[in-house]
Amino acid sequence: MSSETLCTRCAGGWRSAASTGATLRTYRDACMRSALARIVRAPWRRALPALLLIAACTTGTVVSAQQPAWPARPVRLLVPFSAGGVTDLLARSVAQRMGEALGQPLVVDNRPGANTAIAYEILGRAAADGYTLMLEGFNGLVLNPLLYPKLPYDPQRDVAPVGLIGFSPVMVIVNPQLPVRSLKELAEYARANPDRLNFGSSGIGGVIHITTEWFMAQAGVRMTHVPYKGGASALPDLMSGQLQVLFNPPITAIPLVKAGKVRALAVSSARRLSVMPDVPTVAESGFPGYDAATWFSLLARRGSPAPIIDRLAGELRRVVETPALREQFAQQAIEFQWGDAAAVSALIARDLARWGEVIRRGNIKVDPLQ
Repeated sequence: MSSETLCTRCAGGWRSAASTGATLRTYRDACMRSALARIVRAPWRRALPALLLIAACTTGTVVSAQQPAWPARPVRLLVPFSAGGVTDLLARSVAQRMGEALGQPLVVDNRPGANTAIAYEILGRAAADGYTLMLEGFNGLVLNPLLYPKLPYDPQRDVAPVGLIGFSPVMVIVNPQLPVRSLKELAEYARANPDRLNFGSSGIGGVIHITTEWFMAQAGVRMTHVPYKGGASALPDLMSGQLQVLFNPPITAIPLVKAGKVRALAVSSARRLSVMPDVPTVAESGFPGYDAATWFSLLARRGSPAPIIDRLAGELRRVVETPALREQFAQQAIEFQWGDAAAVSALIARDLARWGEVIRRGNIKVDPLQ
């Protein structure tokens, strides 16, 4: 027990008495006996302060224990990828609007590396006080547990979902000098030139890596993997020709496709994108059943106070359901879809089963985390 279980008056004396070896219970009982003695000896008006003192001790009312309203300072928002990628851009938009509503800024902290494990480890070691959050979900809560037997964090023990933000497919883009204009032609070219094509990813075991591996398993081809600390970091090398292939989120791919700097071959979703209706799906391109999308959620340290989680969820829902923001990101092929913590947990369970089967069928293996 600590002095925070005493009233204000008792707590002051306890700090001195503790140094003499007195126990907290003994000191509090003595304090109450003294107050009772004063009640017996004094008229009722003079006894009133002693009665209030007893009430304070028995209820544990302490001025020093009162906590300031949350948030009383800026909130850290971890992003497990480098700046400029889809997760980073989404996080900054969400952070700005939630910070305005909460009255304190959400400060984006990019911590790329180890397929999001670095950022998740930071979250797992943070205090459960609502001042450290993360925007991510699919990589760290689905793919990592399926691919790596040892992780520096525990998705169940360390992470608490706050709410779902939305979904995004990936787009298959290639360097425009590559002599292919469809996914079928890419498969044929790669089959004729095994291991000669380089493909990039946002990191070993990430969604870009795994969706590419799934395509290679279905097409029966081999390409050389070049991992980066975020998909945005791979784009300059794709345009320069050091990479030939990249499965990349549409939000950063579409502007380059429209500018003629890369060529789009397909999208991983079950339906074509409304913003690029001429680009076929992977399934339409000769690979039936191929349907892949990543999803984004707001996460907190497990054990954070329920009122804080509820407040975050409420503000996040308002952001996700903002019509202007939904339209802005729809133009970049991110479908906003609100879901509460239970919806995120159900999504995790669904995707663990679904992608576990994909990884087993494709015999997809990755090197240990570095």
